[in-house]
Amino acid sequence: MLIYTDVRVKVWTREGVITLTDQVRGVQVKDSLEGLPQGTVLLPLHRTVSQTARKRYSELIQVGDLCLVEMLAWDGERGDWEAVLHGPVVSVEETEPLGAEEAPATRLGVASMAHVLAQDTLAWWMWLGTVEGWKPVESHLAVYEMNDTPAEVAFRYLKRVAFHIANWQNRGTLEDLIHLDLDSLRAVGAFTVELQLAEGPHLEVVKRLVNYPLMELYVTTDRAANLKGRCTSTAGSAPGEGGGGTVVRMRKAPYPYPDTDEWQALPLHRLEGAWTPVRSRAVAKTDQGVRNFFLLYPALSFVDERKLFSVGVSVSNRASIERYGYRPMKLRTHLVHNETPNREETLVQFLERLTLRLAAQWNRLHEMEAGTLELPLAPWIRPGDRVRGPSLWGAGERECHVRGRIMTWDPQQGGRTVLAVERGLPPEVYRDPEWFAAGLKVERAGFQFYTDKVRRAKRE
Repeated sequence: MLIYTDVRVKVWTREGVITLTDQVRGVQVKDSLEGLPQGTVLLPLHRTVSQTARKRYSELIQVGDLCLVEMLAWDGERGDWEAVLHGPVVSVEETEPLGAEEAPATRLGVASMAHVLAQDTLAWWMWLGTVEGWKPVESHLAVYEMNDTPAEVAFRYLKRVAFHIANWQNRGTLEDLIHLDLDSLRAVGAFTVELQLAEGPHLEVVKRLVNYPLMELYVTTDRAANLKGRCTSTAGSAPGEGGGGTVVRMRKAPYPYPDTDEWQALPLHRLEGAWTPVRSRAVAKTDQGVRNFFLLYPALSFVDERKLFSVGVSVSNRASIERYGYRPMKLRTHLVHNETPNREETLVQFLERLTLRLAAQWNRLHEMEAGTLELPLAPWIRPGDRVRGPSLWGAGERECHVRGRIMTWDPQQGGRTVLAVERGLPPEVYRDPEWFAAGLKVERAGFQFYTDKVRRAKRE
């Protein structure tokens, strides 16, 4: 079955909008959970601007102009235009080879709008480049508002600080062009990050609220009008000019423990029919994912002049330790409040439940399939989604998590997608959360009191 693929590229310059669609020689877009979306657009060296004049693209397009890249894959029944990259031009390069094998070209480097969040910096000594550097963040974000779930605190910080008073103003504001889809574990403790003293790029400040790997924060590109300004159930207005949407997403690690609800809520794409992987694949089995001892402890120090309280929970998989050796994972968490309405749950019980969640989600990772597969262009499959298709090893059906994607297009070969996938398992396994916790045992849910420590020291 034939698939029709195409791209559309527009750049908003100081002189107006330039549509590059008919001039594009090639496009590549990279997008993953680890890095910000980025891409390149290959163009000729010159553009005809009138019947008698031509100009170099390097004269028409400057660093800082906004660019929108859209891709289409259509099999006659399914497919639509998808925004795959929207943000500033970060580089303009020219190449003029001496030989005739390769034509002169202009290459645009394009980033997502989150690139601005990763560069625009909060500095207490000169806050956002203005005299407001003498005012603490708490003038926009009260101290009590930081004592909330990580998603709520991140939402307030981005809306009131990064979006509201950021210096960037280019055909709109950050709030017009960046969409928020924020959720997190319902535990509380974000106040320990001390945002009122924070310095650094806005995106790095927000990442301090994320307890990896219990939660994840990443950026992708979508039309996503319905996600504008959303934190859990809050919704906003439509996106700004350009039609694309950079989405900053925070979420609970959705892997199926203690139940499968979060995993089943991820968008699912079936790799079948015209989109069956047919070109190439790469897969390997390694012990790099083995983790068999897990320790979680709070970032807070429960101490006053009379008493010191320490607590930690450890979980192990003894059979895995005997087979692979000791492979620990240690996590310091600022999440210390109950996640459930159960007021009778103690802090130790809460940490035990959180440690079991961490342990089960990483306990058998090395037994799951991971690798890359190539398929025709499918711009609707994004990092963080699920795919279901043939096993990477060639036997049976597997459901996988998409870790990243690379999409390419040129007029001669059309478009293709390479997906980096992980956690591949038979679909029926993903309906059994206990499979992930097999072999785990709580070794110690420990706490200790040291009473009158200061008083005794003074007597001595």
